[in-house]
Amino acid sequence: MNTAHLHLMFTHLPIVGLGIAIMINLYSLFYKTKELIKLTLWVYLIVGVFAVLAYMTGDGAGEIIKTYPGINEELIESHELYGLLFFIGLMIIGGLSLPGLYFSKKKEIWLKKLNLYLIIAALLMSVLAAITGSTGGEIRHPEIEKGEFQK
Repeated sequence: MNTAHLHLMFTHLPIVGLGIAIMINLYSLFYKTKELIKLTLWVYLIVGVFAVLAYMTGDGAGEIIKTYPGINEELIESHELYGLLFFIGLMIIGGLSLPGLYFSKKKEIWLKKLNLYLIIAALLMSVLAAITGSTGGEIRHPEIEKGEFQK
């Protein structure tokens, strides 16, 4: 198993994990229990760890894929850019989750506000997740690049 294999395995975790975190976060906005908000923060933190794994294996995967014939360098660079932006966004969300977990025992009103800010940030990151995943798929899947539906 090489870094390209690892990158393909790890890249799906932050994208799917972010979707799960958003669903829990939305649920916690309606049922404002402290436990649900803390669960949301933990899931965002875990998604951040997954993002680190995906990002750390990206350069190695890029070097491997560049050796294949017919690989478009521009697609790789585009994917790297969106991947970096997605990574930074998830690091911010995960980073905000840490003080949220720490202060969850003392400042419940602060916790509810943080929960609202996180859902806004996560929804914005979901757009970057879709773009990052799509640009990654275009590198080896020309059917994505064409954007055509076939019967």
